[in-house]
Amino acid sequence: MTTADLAERFLRALETRDVEQIIPLWNDNGVMEFPYVPEGSPSRFEGVDAIRTTLASAFVQRTMMSFFDVTSYQAVDPNFAFVEFKGDMTLQSGAPYNNTYIAKVEARDGKLIHFKEFFNPLVDLAAGNPREAENQ
Repeated sequence: MTTADLAERFLRALETRDVEQIIPLWNDNGVMEFPYVPEGSPSRFEGVDAIRTTLASAFVQRTMMSFFDVTSYQAVDPNFAFVEFKGDMTLQSGAPYNNTYIAKVEARDGKLIHFKEFFNPLVDLAAGNPREAENQ
């Protein structure tokens, strides 16, 4: 499985909102990073336990997640890929949350070790910053 395939598998697993289906895709020392989160929200989660906790919280805040228009780019280095995608979500409040993303993905031995996701932070702020609510 290529790193690009693994990234797409991760997105599909996120749609299930089942943390225990997602965690096996990660290396124990994996890092999930969101450099553009609005102020007041954590932007880096190191280790599978931190990833598990933040995803479980995100799934409470989002009652539906769907990713589409997914385009993957496998780098020449087999450990790296880039993924462009769009997401439709429904927040716990019932409000829609739609954003566009680019992720830099790194994997080793068939496991994710770094997923760095870039998105429009103004969409987070317009939605009431659901990431802030996750970490309260």
